[in-house]
Amino acid sequence: MKRSLLCHAGIIGIAVLFSFTIPAKRSDVFSFSDAKINSNIQDTVIPLKVQLEKTSFKDMSVLYINDTAAATETIKDVLGKGYGELMQFIQQNKLQPQRFMAWYYSMQPPWPMDVAVETVRIPLKLSGRIRSRIQKGGDVLIAHVWGPYDQVGMAYVKIENCLKENKRKAKGNPFEVYLNDPSAVKSPSEIRTDIYQPIE
Repeated sequence: MKRSLLCHAGIIGIAVLFSFTIPAKRSDVFSFSDAKINSNIQDTVIPLKVQLEKTSFKDMSVLYINDTAAATETIKDVLGKGYGELMQFIQQNKLQPQRFMAWYYSMQPPWPMDVAVETVRIPLKLSGRIRSRIQKGGDVLIAHVWGPYDQVGMAYVKIENCLKENKRKAKGNPFEVYLNDPSAVKSPSEIRTDIYQPIE
């Protein structure tokens, strides 16, 4: 678990610095833009707020693209391309996107990852690089995070410490859920990310 968390702590800030535009719930526009984020926080340290919650979640229908970024600098390009393909497929099949997510599977380059979107249902036919799976629900420790992406590693440390203190074990890889549009908030402290760590 510790090695996995250290991996995430090192790449979270990079992982979301891609630029793409996708329709979110309702008819909002959901986009990540490093220029817009960084313009608000020059020479300013924004404290990260993390709230842990032990709860449970239901099975999720997930469309995803498994890809690999050869270097840290290319993570944003891989994510941007993946989300673009997923949203085109979702629109063509008249699906409703629910959550925008990502899984990361390495501690160092190259960076294998799943770029994913939860949908209400999975269509019978998939195309291109798009795959599907059911993310099994169950007990989960969620770190609700308010603050800049480059500090999200702190939330993984809190998850790890909480599991140790409560003698619980992680069940599979954690995944991140991006909850709002960082370019639309007044302060980077309002950027919201949930980190799900399924537990035994």
